[in-house]
Amino acid sequence: MTPNGVLRWLMFRTELWFWARTLALRCRKSRDFSDIMKIADAGPGRRYRGLAAPYIAHRSKRAARRPWVMRDRRCLREGILAYRFLTLAGIPAEMHFGVDRKSIGSAKLSAHCWVVADNMEILNPPEPSMVTIFVEKNRARPA
Repeated sequence: MTPNGVLRWLMFRTELWFWARTLALRCRKSRDFSDIMKIADAGPGRRYRGLAAPYIAHRSKRAARRPWVMRDRRCLREGILAYRFLTLAGIPAEMHFGVDRKSIGSAKLSAHCWVVADNMEILNPPEPSMVTIFVEKNRARPA
């Protein structure tokens, strides 16, 4: 690995760890999809271009595995991280939000989110009974 590659890898791991640890603070006032997606929006920078989508998804899952808070929203924690860092890598991605059709009409609605890149579910694939209610696409451009 070149010195620039090592530095980029170290920056990626550090920034991902930091985001995983501060995500709950960033989300504390979020009440709808647009607020959540503003948090996940990485802006125009593409500082992690060249990292593979499966690697980013795997590292996002690992970084979010021991939350300080937001324990009951694992898929959302992991999804926000993966979506943000896929954008920073220049990988077009979609974040899907859905509900379990079996839970509609019950006292507790079952919701889920998952991340899609290259038309493949790369993080937290949904159960077959999930119905997509909202999809957000990032503004990343392929290399």
